[in-house]
Amino acid sequence: MIKSILNVLFLSFMLSCNTAVKENKEQSDMCTKLPMAADGIVRLSKIEVYPEFLEEYVKYATEVGEVSLRTEPGVLTMYAVSEKENPCMVTILETYANREAYKSHITSEHFQKYKQGTLHMVKALVLSDQTPLNPANRINNFIQ
Repeated sequence: MIKSILNVLFLSFMLSCNTAVKENKEQSDMCTKLPMAADGIVRLSKIEVYPEFLEEYVKYATEVGEVSLRTEPGVLTMYAVSEKENPCMVTILETYANREAYKSHITSEHFQKYKQGTLHMVKALVLSDQTPLNPANRINNFIQ
């Protein structure tokens, strides 16, 4: 009897989670994401932007991040931040489901627009691949 009640509760929980995920997807107009594979990429892109181009750079970075998250199943995270004390120092946490997803991303039209449009704005760029300390931990990154 207790097992039956637990099974019903579990099924109810799973259905409510699936409904919440579907509602979030519809609200945010996001594509269905691929799972992280063994060859998935976790990267910090550390970018120093020339001060006179900061506002324009932010527009490019915001656009490419949003389009990537909405349209690319293999782009799992694209989260850009700038330092409070030095806003020209931008860090982007990027995660890709696999190497192929990364290759697809960097050849996409929206990434090439960002890359070519911001070349003159970037003073320094460091791409730093990371190893998650807890591989079971995942970020659910989406645009509303």
